[in-house]
Amino acid sequence: MRKRAEVVIVGSGGFGASTAYHLARRGVRDVILLDRYDLGSQTSPRAAGLTSKVAASELMVKLVNEAVETLAAFESVTGRSIRFHRVGAMRVMLSEAGETQMRRNAALAQSFGVKVEFLSGDEAERRAPHFRAAGARAILFSPEDGYFHPPLVAREFAGAAGEMGVTLAPGTAVTGFLHEGGRIRGVRTSGGVIESPVVVDAAGAWTRLLADEVGIRIPIIPTRHQLFITEPIAGIEPHHPIVRIHEPSVYTRPEQGGLMLGGYEDHPLQVDMRKEPEGFQIRDLPLDVGVLWGLAGEVAAHFPALRGAKLHEHRGGLPTISPDGDHIVGPVGTLGGFYIASACNVGGLSISASVGRALADLIVDGSSQPDLGRMSVERFRGHDLDEAALQAACIRAYARKYTKAQ
Repeated sequence: MRKRAEVVIVGSGGFGASTAYHLARRGVRDVILLDRYDLGSQTSPRAAGLTSKVAASELMVKLVNEAVETLAAFESVTGRSIRFHRVGAMRVMLSEAGETQMRRNAALAQSFGVKVEFLSGDEAERRAPHFRAAGARAILFSPEDGYFHPPLVAREFAGAAGEMGVTLAPGTAVTGFLHEGGRIRGVRTSGGVIESPVVVDAAGAWTRLLADEVGIRIPIIPTRHQLFITEPIAGIEPHHPIVRIHEPSVYTRPEQGGLMLGGYEDHPLQVDMRKEPEGFQIRDLPLDVGVLWGLAGEVAAHFPALRGAKLHEHRGGLPTISPDGDHIVGPVGTLGGFYIASACNVGGLSISASVGRALADLIVDGSSQPDLGRMSVERFRGHDLDEAALQAACIRAYARKYTKAQ
């Protein structure tokens, strides 16, 4: 194991691997990307792989727009495929409030050059023959969106970084940090000490545990998110668009000839990583397919093809949720050289391309465009929640996510 590096990144999921890749593209290649397990092996490969160019804030529209285009161009730039399919995405609103919010978000997206249009029910059903518009008040279509194969994204970001000189170190657990005089000095690992003036905590569900080692509280709760994929269904084609139904917060897309379905439940399982045994991995997370069948029942009128469908795959990850539903990315004010890249809020893999680029710019230049100040952990300073209040706030941020000004 190397003893020194310009930057050490802890965690090789979407945020960590993308940051390593973009640092290398900036010419910073004296970087070590650490993971206690295999590269990109935890929550990232269990994601849904959906993109969205529509968001509720100027910052997020800029980031998601950049992220989609980076992912779409990734194979042409690196020669590495993430199986990106630009099929477009539909957002189906069933309520007046949902329509009002989505028209506002659509106007915001258009102001930054994002292509969106509202579809009639007939046109939506033509684009997605397995979908029924029953009861829809409005249907927004974003033609530039698409989906990708989740297990490839973090792994290929890491692989591309490695080709440019970044040191990849799977199977290397971080056991502590070196810090002195208000600055980070390095990390202690299962393979020895690595000195470094810059450390990025991008450890996914383990982010908070690591930050606790240096007395920094990151207000996040690892929260189970599940999806399933059906056996092949006649008429489902890979070019059919993503379809999100907003009020029940359920999404679908084509996958392996069937439908992928996932969603945001009202009472999600939260996991206290301090209580998990040594060696716990996301593959050990208990799952409950009954939750998904319940969500499927809520949208049965829109997806009649799900009736009688057989289960092919059921998977779940442990994304980190913040109390306000926004990402936590950037430097920590009380410990120079220490950065956080966390609170993926389920959409982390999809936005990792732009978050990693912006964080790399912050590390190299001290600033980024767009400015990530709104995502700083410092926004929570002086507003600490006790554990029960934090858990409740994170449930509110997660549950029925699409109805929360998305």
